[in-house]
Amino acid sequence: MRRPAVFIVTACLVLVLSGLGILVRLTPASANQQPVEPPGRPAQDSAQWTLGETVFESHYPDGFTFRITPSSTGGAIARARLVWYGPAQRANQTRYVNAEEGEIDPETGTITASWAPSATEMVPPWVQIQYHWELRDESGSVYETEPGLVEYEDNTRDWQRVESEDAIVFSSDLSGDVAELVLDAMAQRHDTYREVWGAALPYRPRVILFGDYDAWLEWRTADTNTSDTSVVVGQTYDQWGAIVQVLFGRDLDSAYSDLAYGTVVHEVEHLYQNEFLSGRRLYDVPGWFYEGDATFFEVNQSYDYEGRVRDMAALDTLPPLLASVVGGPRIDGDNPRDGYDIGYSFFVWLRTLRGDLSVHREVMASLAENVPFIDALEGATGMTQDEIERAWRQWLGASEAAPTLIPTWTPPPFPEPPTPMQFG
Repeated sequence: MRRPAVFIVTACLVLVLSGLGILVRLTPASANQQPVEPPGRPAQDSAQWTLGETVFESHYPDGFTFRITPSSTGGAIARARLVWYGPAQRANQTRYVNAEEGEIDPETGTITASWAPSATEMVPPWVQIQYHWELRDESGSVYETEPGLVEYEDNTRDWQRVESEDAIVFSSDLSGDVAELVLDAMAQRHDTYREVWGAALPYRPRVILFGDYDAWLEWRTADTNTSDTSVVVGQTYDQWGAIVQVLFGRDLDSAYSDLAYGTVVHEVEHLYQNEFLSGRRLYDVPGWFYEGDATFFEVNQSYDYEGRVRDMAALDTLPPLLASVVGGPRIDGDNPRDGYDIGYSFFVWLRTLRGDLSVHREVMASLAENVPFIDALEGATGMTQDEIERAWRQWLGASEAAPTLIPTWTPPPFPEPPTPMQFG
């Protein structure tokens, strides 16, 4: 979320779709979705198995179908299951998966497994889907295939695909300039991502851009918000490593620039957060930290974020940053931009401590090691919690002591960083 007109009124526990006052789970769980460990090498017993080639058919926006024709010396295939999920990012990563029962043709032996979107589950086009088959013959012998990888193609309209070492951009009903702007913005932030995290993402983010709102709605089966009053509407999926946006309205040139140099680089930082911090067992990192960090990566700003925070400091309305009584600046409620802008100012201040991003990097490295949030800040800065608060406030021109605020209820911190964006 980047524009001050956007507001948020509620929160969910996993991933947040912010904008127009609505938050939803990014990947609605279906009844057949369950946590499993990624498959290892095929499990095989005394039977000898022969596998035909898996055939994948994309029926976008209506789902997809997998087919395979296996055989076993243990007898006819008695049961088959297709398991599919987002592409693997880390070794030994536990993830939520979908499982579809296979229909076995008794005459040909071909097994068919299909998925269709529903009111609780949707998948955007052009993401990669990883899958494997789990097979059992009538003797009880079981076999699990090696994982495969396919792409959920949209063959219903023309798409432009542009790639660089930093991202893959798909665009439809938009000029080619937007894709080039996205790649340029990613190139500008190439070194910064690596400097903060110590490594690149193990995949190239996919940026999927629609220029037609009706086309956008075709895959939004789990979305109850169909308002077309925004210029840019979008959602980021950590599961798929993708940012999906629709752009429409009169001033697309401005929207292109905002998207590329603001939204995309902001959202990619959320992908980094998810990649390197998702194994964190402590849920003590506040929302302002995640959003301030992502805002720090924006190349262009729609207004002066730091200037707004300095104005708050001058007026003595700057809230406590680390005080537990109010939980720090909010990213929801009546003033959701407070958390974004104040959080951004904190990361700008961190850079002033040594003149580079080393403190920023040390904080993230400690969080990745499951160090408690305050301990990570104190260890990287060499200051106590109170000293951090005072030094940051003085840098902004505020008084050392934060104003006394009326305590308000603060929801539990998000276990994963909020990622989606909508502009109003």
